[in-house]
Amino acid sequence: MKKKIVTRVLAVTLATLMVFGTVGCGSSKKSEKSSKTLTIWSMGADNQKKAAENMVKIFQKEHPDIKVDAQVIPTNDNIYDQKMATALTAGTGPDVLMCSPDWYGLYSSYFEDLNPYVKKDGVDIKSKITEGMLDPYYRPDGKLEGLPTFQNAFALAYNKDMFDKYNVDYPTDDWTWEDVAKAGEKFVSGEGADATYGMVNHWVFNNFSVIAEGGKAYSKDLKTLEVNSPEVKKGLTLFGKLIKDKVIPDDSAAKTLPKEQLFVSQHAAMYPLGGFETKLIADEIGTKFNWDVVTMPKTPNNGYNNIIYAGGYAMLKTSKNKDAAWQFIKEASYDNEEMGKATAGFAMPGNKTVAEGYFKNLKYGPIDNTKYLEGLSNAKLNMWGGSLSEPGNIYTQVWQSVTIDGQSADKAMKQYYPSLKKAWDEVQEKQAKEN
Repeated sequence: MKKKIVTRVLAVTLATLMVFGTVGCGSSKKSEKSSKTLTIWSMGADNQKKAAENMVKIFQKEHPDIKVDAQVIPTNDNIYDQKMATALTAGTGPDVLMCSPDWYGLYSSYFEDLNPYVKKDGVDIKSKITEGMLDPYYRPDGKLEGLPTFQNAFALAYNKDMFDKYNVDYPTDDWTWEDVAKAGEKFVSGEGADATYGMVNHWVFNNFSVIAEGGKAYSKDLKTLEVNSPEVKKGLTLFGKLIKDKVIPDDSAAKTLPKEQLFVSQHAAMYPLGGFETKLIADEIGTKFNWDVVTMPKTPNNGYNNIIYAGGYAMLKTSKNKDAAWQFIKEASYDNEEMGKATAGFAMPGNKTVAEGYFKNLKYGPIDNTKYLEGLSNAKLNMWGGSLSEPGNIYTQVWQSVTIDGQSADKAMKQYYPSLKKAWDEVQEKQAKEN
């Protein structure tokens, strides 16, 4: 039975169900602002949940005259997406809503344009926000529908002791996926609980299969579906072969041990390490072995070679407390270093000063965050998130057919492309109606 892979995952969360959390209200100090309550919805679990709660606490401490009702809602099983969609349609949403730019404008009509607020403040906003993080929040007509708070990319972690034991040269920033495959074969040995692999089986490989050989899911303007291409099929074939050759454990073997434990227990030599889990992995490794990271493998023609999962805050048009909403959004994004440092605990913050100073110098085990900053130069925003999750779910069926069922990429794409294209067209129609 095929495993359902949920593509709407923020690299930034671990799929653990959390109950809705509420952060308490501010002081009872009387003012004009205290007559209203600022309602904030954030998303995430684990470290992301803690960061969202800490940001609210910092904001409340500095603005005791603003009452705040804040919820952190889980993203797994599309809980956040469903709650958000229902509230927007019913007009019952919060003042401030965390959203990801991988919605690609589907709900833009519900969001306040933040350009007038930026203009009123007289801020050169691009100089305040980490390079590359702001652009996805602009719509083609120039509307600024939100501000970035965080983003996560990946780095290739490797076990130095295993590379030494198997007499394999360490990875470099110039490695390609072909280099990964060639090196990975040398680690394949044993069976069952004694098996070793070149790399773990990670949920993000679904996305990497699109770009690994220079492919694209769709055109830059989001008008043309381009996933049925030789380059994407070559990427699918690459990962299918890695699994067939046991460089990466197959679906059945991957279920016996969580991906991070496969790396931590030294049964896999390499790991695509998301910025959201660096501290977790480093803490689990401790002093068990020596390890390091390089940037993700290069792709043909210097194309996209990394995947970004991102989030920021938007203000709803229905907000009854827009001044306070703007105050929170800008501080969460770029105007409050303490809030930026809270974000830096699980992801690269939108606050440029914090990202290039505090975040860059954070160190977990032997790893600092430099490689995540370097990894942004050719990174692609999560291609199957938000409004494109349904086409992405169908692409997952293509991926599963190749990597689990052993079908050829040509056969799998031929089988599923018609339904993928239909889902794509439906998104285009819906976006046209919304905007």
